[in-house]
Amino acid sequence: MKEILILLLIVLGTCKFPKKFEFGVSTAAFQIEGAWLADNKSLSIWDNLAHSGLVVANSTDPDIGDDSYNKYLEDIALMKDYGIKNYRMSIAWTRIVPNGTNGSRVNQKGIDHYKKLFRDLTRAGITPYVTLYHNDMPAYLYIQGTGYTDPDFIEDFKYYADVCFKEFGDLVKYWFTFNEPWVLAVLDEYTPEEVMTKPYDIGHALLLAHAHTVKLYREKYQNQQKGKIGWVFNAEMYFPKDVNKKEDVEAAERALMFQLDWFCEPMFSGDYPQKMKEIINADGKGRMKSFTEAEKNLLKGSMDFYALNHYFTWLAEPARKTGAGFDYDRNVNLTFDSNWNQTDMEWSIVPEGLHRLIMYIHGKWLNNTNMELFITENGAAIKNESDINSIKIDKARIEYLHGYLGAVEEAIIKGVNITKYFVWSLLDNFEWGSGFSKKFGIVRVELDKNAKRIAKGSMKWYSELIKDLL
Repeated sequence: MKEILILLLIVLGTCKFPKKFEFGVSTAAFQIEGAWLADNKSLSIWDNLAHSGLVVANSTDPDIGDDSYNKYLEDIALMKDYGIKNYRMSIAWTRIVPNGTNGSRVNQKGIDHYKKLFRDLTRAGITPYVTLYHNDMPAYLYIQGTGYTDPDFIEDFKYYADVCFKEFGDLVKYWFTFNEPWVLAVLDEYTPEEVMTKPYDIGHALLLAHAHTVKLYREKYQNQQKGKIGWVFNAEMYFPKDVNKKEDVEAAERALMFQLDWFCEPMFSGDYPQKMKEIINADGKGRMKSFTEAEKNLLKGSMDFYALNHYFTWLAEPARKTGAGFDYDRNVNLTFDSNWNQTDMEWSIVPEGLHRLIMYIHGKWLNNTNMELFITENGAAIKNESDINSIKIDKARIEYLHGYLGAVEEAIIKGVNITKYFVWSLLDNFEWGSGFSKKFGIVRVELDKNAKRIAKGSMKWYSELIKDLL
């Protein structure tokens, strides 16, 4: 009883959100679905990586995992029971167009599955927010070509997206093309030759694939289906290591430019940040491609809302490295303040970082517009979750969410049009290279054949917060 009273007091101290504000939870198909070969699904690049034995911690694989492909009704029931009315999820490309290529076979069993899922969500009063691509490219595309930089990638992705819009658009009113393009472009293993240009080439391809897909949706579906479309930026926040050093201030600005502005600025102006272009192309090798005038017009305004994933904050100072490639172009050394607490991912817990990031975005791009800002991912991996009693209290995660929601609330009070917030994640899930060792869920999943769900204290706390605004 004491723990419950404490949770309620924390909730009541954070209930200053507008009545129209919406809370939700996020997941991604590959991280929760399991059923890796069910119903004619093909292999994705992450199926191959997970089975390589080289990438994933503890050699855990997602073949069954949370088994949400088969247990999605349990997940819907959980959300309904706890008052969660907004669910961000993704569709597995490999379940819809198994080999991924333009014009190739469409898998009706995959379509039927997601139609049932969307209908059951709607019946339960839960709105789906759907990401088309969350890291799980069909392996065939990567093996047969060059992945994102393949000349056919845009048409391949548009074909898959077109199928989704056609089949699910009457049930889905919020679409995201790509999740975290910066991660897709930067966080990979590159050879010394590739590192010079590959991150920028991938970023370029993703921007154009997004813009062409938005054009397709707007011209062919949006008027009839009345949906909205965008994509999901990710950004940490960067504080100068020494606020009194001009070079540290510039390093923090440069770090954010090389993560957020790189993908955000083209959405508003149609082109890359001028300073970024100057830095990368200073060697005269033209390593950052240029957009044509037609492409600039296609990019500009190609999102109906602003969606942001954020988890932690860095201290920035110049790296003073010599060499070439993304890290040398960015020229930033990143550390944490020793006084900052950290999550089990060893990510800093600095709610002020989210607040400053939101205000930066608002001041640079969203001020004097009506565009909504969604926080589409924010959450914490918490250590030592083997003790069921501590999980039921879940104090550390509640404190994290309480702090970051306070940062969102403060920005709303200052006039930022933030309308939605999604916790990462509904379930403990497959966290890429960390496997199932990092626990982000507000619901625990027992990794056995039954994949039993157990609501954590944070789920109960979140439920009370939502109820207080109804």
